[in-house]
Parts: sequence; C-alpha cells; structure tokens
Amino acid sequence: MAGIDKVMTRVAGKPLVWHSVEAFLRSDEIDEIVIVTRADLEERLRREVDDRGLTKVRRVVRGGETRQESSRHGLAALSRDVDIVLVHDAARPLVTGELIERVVRAAATDGAAVPGVAPVSTIKTFADGASLGTVDRTTLREAQTPQGFRRDVLARAFAAAIRDGYDGTDETSLVERTGERVAIVEGDRRNLKITVPDDLAVAEAFLSGGQPPRRTRIGFGQDVHRLVEGRPLVLGGVTIPHTKGLLGHSDADVLAHAICDALLGAAGAGDLGEHFPDTDDEWKGAAGATLIARTVEILSGFGYVPVNVDAMVSAQAPRLASWRPEMVKNLAEALRLPESSVSVKFGTTERLGFEGREEGISATAVALVATLPSTSENP
Repeated sequence: MAGIDKVMTRVAGKPLVWHSVEAFLRSDEIDEIVIVTRADLEERLRREVDDRGLTKVRRVVRGGETRQESSRHGLAALSRDVDIVLVHDAARPLVTGELIERVVRAAATDGAAVPGVAPVSTIKTFADGASLGTVDRTTLREAQTPQGFRRDVLARAFAAAIRDGYDGTDETSLVERTGERVAIVEGDRRNLKITVPDDLAVAEAFLSGGQPPRRTRIGFGQDVHRLVEGRPLVLGGVTIPHTKGLLGHSDADVLAHAICDALLGAAGAGDLGEHFPDTDDEWKGAAGATLIARTVEILSGFGYVPVNVDAMVSAQAPRLASWRPEMVKNLAEALRLPESSVSVKFGTTERLGFEGREEGISATAVALVATLPSTSENP
C-alpha cells in the first residue's frame, strides 16, 4: 500500500487506527495505552484523544525511524508501575478481546508471548528460480500482534539490541536472541494485517458487521448402482417401497453418493472411492447421510462449506416425486443447509439405457462450496 496512509484510512466509518485502539479500550486486561505515531500525526491524534475523552490513552508519542525504535519510545512512555506490556500493530484492526487476554496471560506466565497461526499454504524453498524443497508446515507459525512481555524482559531485549547494533523485524525477535523463552499462543485468522488495498475490503466487511467476500467453487458428481432383488431401495435417506434395491458396499444411496462426489470435487478433496473405499468395513452398510456428514467435515478441513446442491436422479421405476420433500429434508440436515439450498429432481430415460431397462439407477449432482478469505486454498 505504498503511498497510502494505512492507519488513517477510513474503514467502517472511522480511521483504521481507532479500530485497533478501541479493541484495547474495551479490554479489562488493559490499564493504559500509549499511541506511537509519526511526527505529522502526533498533534492530530492527541486532539482526537482529548476530544473523545479517552482517559485510558495515557500519551501520544512520536515514533522513531524504525519499528524497533518506535516500540522503545512507547515503552519509555508507560507508567513505571506497568508490569506487562503489549505491542500491537495499528494495521491489525480486527484484534479481539479474547486474543488480547490470551497474550496477557501467557506473557505474565512465560515472560514473552506471540500469537501465531499455522500457515495453510505449502511453503517452498527456492534458489535460481527453482524449487529446492518443501518446508514442514507443522513447525511454522505466522506471527501476529499484540506481542506481550514482562516489562523487564522487553527492556533487556531492547538494551541488548542497542548494544549489538541489531534491528529486528518484531519485538519477539529481540527477546529470542537474548535466550528468553517466547511462548506461542493461538492466534486468530481474522486478525489480518492491512497490507494491500484488497485487505481494506475484508476489514470493512468484518468491522461493519457484514460478511467478507467468499471464494466459491463448483463441483460435479455422478454415481450408478445396479438394481437387485433382496436389497432395500434407499434414495436421499428415504427407503422407497420397491421390488428391488440398489447393490453396494454401503446402503448404495446413489443420490447421496453423487452429492458427496460433487462436494469433494468442488473442494479439490479427492473422490468418494478415496475417502469411503469398498474395501473398508467401516463403511459397510453406511447410510448415505452418514457419508454426506463426513464429507462436510472433510470440506471443513479444506476451508470450505457447502452453499447449495442441485441433484438429478434417473430411474424408470419407481416413481419418486412424492418422496422429494423427505429426501430434501434428510439431505439438508446432513449438509447443514436450509432446505431451500437443496434441489432434487427426478426423470426417466424413456426406457433407454440401463436405467430404462430398470437394471440400475444413476444420479448426478452439482455442488457450490464457499470459503471465507481468512482461509486459503492449498496449492
């Protein structure tokens, strides 16, 4: 966002900086606040603090040439009796009281704490334009703010950095080099840092009480099962009176299976056979609704939720339309969707093909899934 004054950009009716400040004003964990700013904003922010009667804001002070120097100025401006210090980036306006509390408690216990979230994208090392390897993401966390410290721990870290001429990327990097333990607490994916203009739209949606734009993906699914005697006919979780039923390892609910495949395809999460193989006794006789519910859980792991489903069942016999409401109800419950988001249609093949000869039943489905921008797709 070069050329844009981030902290004074208006988002949801007020400058970005005030959203960050107000989160700390609301927190019972915070006794006083120091705002560190550029020289040209110092008087403006001081007037706004006075006009709004923000007594918890102790001072507005001028920052330095670097983040490290600015944080040191802020530390010096705090009251002498402050024991726990939090350093927060004003460009993170979505910080919550719960996150503030977690950091305060961890800093009090461990001396220093940083919130972090696990990276969701695959991380590569590279050189000369070529990939060298894939990093184990289980050992990585993306650092956020606020970062918390016992005052003496942070003061010693600043002193060591000045002595050694070291300029760190954040305050915990200064503490780490002194050998002090820095606890990692669970961060918050909504606590994004406003870095590029598109981030402002996401923050605007959250801060104005709306929902952020959703990425959507579409998937297609298809399934076929043979009709045989001695099996129940189950479609959409409804047992249909008929002389034959569908053959399969599970309950052979061809409608539910097509929906599962569509959902998995939309999320890029494999297919029905991969997750529910007919060689696995866990799924022997499993109800279609059970497979759908498990598929929804799989989608969640990929950062997606179902939005709507449209399915078509092709069967010469029996007539199925009268069972539609019950099927829609069952499918909607398994999908965790309103019934209005589930469509089921039926048709014959005019006695053409295996469906027309009543040798089997087929189903196709299209599914729309969506995710919030706070989660990312794995490449």
